[in-house]
Parts: sequence; structure tokens; C-alpha cells
Amino acid sequence: MYKIVVTGSAGFIAPHIIEEALRLDWDVVAVDRIKVENKIKSPKVTYLKIDVNNLTDEHMKGVDFVAHMALITNIPYCIDNPIETSHENINTSVKLLSLCTKNKIKKFVYPSTASLYGHNKIPFVEDMNIEPIEPYSWHKHSVEKLCKMWNSRYQLKTTVLRLYQVYGENQRHDTALAKFIKSKKTGKAITLTETTAQSTFKTARRDFIYVKDVAKAFISTMLSEKTGNGEVINIGTGKMTSMEDIAKTIGGKVEFIPKRSFEVEAHQADMTLCNKLLDWKPSVKILDWLAEFVKK
Repeated sequence: MYKIVVTGSAGFIAPHIIEEALRLDWDVVAVDRIKVENKIKSPKVTYLKIDVNNLTDEHMKGVDFVAHMALITNIPYCIDNPIETSHENINTSVKLLSLCTKNKIKKFVYPSTASLYGHNKIPFVEDMNIEPIEPYSWHKHSVEKLCKMWNSRYQLKTTVLRLYQVYGENQRHDTALAKFIKSKKTGKAITLTETTAQSTFKTARRDFIYVKDVAKAFISTMLSEKTGNGEVINIGTGKMTSMEDIAKTIGGKVEFIPKRSFEVEAHQADMTLCNKLLDWKPSVKILDWLAEFVKK
């Protein structure tokens, strides 16, 4: 049986990766520097309240895979705090890559972002010219390059998953989607703001991917014999949904704002490489999920 380290275990995606690993009866080391409020109760999970930079060889004993999810992901915050977030998102990744190499980890999987594609034409293909248009995307692109270099220079098996618009249970409260749902449940109108995560203008079209599907993609990447060669893989659905359609499906009262300088009109994944390398396909459609979720 396998053992996995998941950093950022107090975040949004990481707990779902942990759940998926447990479903396969893996041992899990869940790492975060802040307290995890809703710990998964299982003898197979060990929670470590520790900064990723302080992980040691001892913590890596018997570990097969690492999912490095401990990242600052709020784009407006990264724009306002480029020095702090660059240090956090890049330097920490270098330290962990080095630790994984030293301890002969079987595979290191890193979550990147579709925001990297900038103003490229859709659908986005992995080998397109990358155009980071804000610090967060630049951080991601930098670590992508580090993963590729670590694979070729140090023979660490690495794979980067470029995630599209992830949604689902326990998503961050500062996202547009979460605000839509809150408006529906409280009956109060909500105005999106400059600091809102996700797109804030109604004509924006995004490739939304369900968080539990993302978690399964991470596990599939770790198990695939076709990955680990420093490749980058799109993780989306290949289909787009407009923010306006999402707002209508939820039914809340939301005031959109104009497109911000770092936003683009559309994100859509080309899934050709993903279909070739992974034994995985997304199973949940966002409008179906929303229609059920708002009833709860």
C-alpha cells in the first residue's frame, strides 16, 4: 500500500485528496502550519501542524507520493503582496522538491493554474506560449519550470496539473461562487468586489471542474506509469459555463462588476493530453451540482 504527504491540508482541495487516498486505503501525512478544523477521523491519517519549510527526512520516511498544495492562491492578494507571496509560493516549493529528491519520493505532483494561458486563444493547449499577467500566475509558471528542471537534473519524477476553475464543497468564502450561494441562502443581495476570487464579470466563461474530480486526477497522476516525466497536464472538462448562467442557476441577487485588469474572457481546456496520460475523466457538471447544492 502507498503513503502520501499532502501539504496545505487545511485548504480547499487537499482534504479531498486525503479522502480519495483513504478510499484506496493509503496512509496519509497531512501537513499545514495552521490548525486543521475539520480533521478526517481515521487511523490512516497523521496530521502535522508544521510549516512545509520545516519538514525533515524523518517526516518523509516511507513516503511514496507528495501533493504540494500549500500555496497562497488568492490572485488579488498576490497582486497586492508580490514579495511575500513570491517567497511563500516559490521558495517553499524549492525546499520541498529538494527534500523529495533526497528521500527518493516516487512522484511529486504540483497544482498549477489555467490563468497562465493569459490571452491565448481557447481551447488552451499545454504547449502554448505562456503569458503570466499577474504575480500568482508567474509564481505558478516559475514552479512549473522548477518541476521540469528537477525532473531532468535530479531525476525526481514530477507532474504539473494545470487546474481550471475548481469548485465544490468547502470552497473558499472569498470566491464568486461562494458569494452567489450565500446570496441565495440569505436572501440578501451581494456585490462582488475587486478582492473577490474567481471572475466577477457576468460574460466571463470558465471551465469549471469539481473538486472531487480534481482529487481523483491527482491520485490517477500518481498511479499512472505514463506520468512523472516533468510534463504539464490540463485538468478541466473541456466545456465552458458563463458566470451569468451560474448566477441564474443559483438564483441569488448578485451585482457583477466590470472585468478587472488581470481577467480574460474565457478559459477552456484542451483535454487531449490528459486523456492520453491519465485513466481519469471528470464526472460532475457544474450546473447540475449547483442545482442540487443550493437545495441543501
